[in-house]
Amino acid sequence: MITIKTTLAAALLAVGLHAQLAAAPAKDEGQTADPEHARLVAARKAANDLPEVMSAEQQAKADRALTNKAYAEYKVARKRSTDSETAYRKIFDTALAKVDEGAPALQEKERAAFRERMLKARTAKKGAAKKVVPKADDEEDDADDEPSSPTKSSN
Repeated sequence: MITIKTTLAAALLAVGLHAQLAAAPAKDEGQTADPEHARLVAARKAANDLPEVMSAEQQAKADRALTNKAYAEYKVARKRSTDSETAYRKIFDTALAKVDEGAPALQEKERAAFRERMLKARTAKKGAAKKVVPKADDEEDDADDEPSSPTKSSN
């Protein structure tokens, strides 16, 4: 599946790499003491003048513009969604208070209890992940081995 992030990454990569290659000759034009470098600069200029390179550059610019437009639309949609959710919650809480005056207090109590349960579960999950002990391959063979405690004598 093509996502906005992958499209953005591809466009940045295409435009970014091409921009670096195109900008490199402009920076180094004054220094022509090295004949190999001058040859490379001339080759870059010639490559940039080829129709397929120019076409690819134009496509990269167009894709970048579309990416910027899509990202701007995404930000606007995300803000609209957040604002709608906030308005819904406010209207719902107001209506709940109209229907039953004690309901908002009960709802807040339930929310606090839920938050507390989630915090405990998160803490327990983090603690369990840190205390992972590797298991032996054959637990039955462990019974025949030496005692697990070094203080106990096996004689």
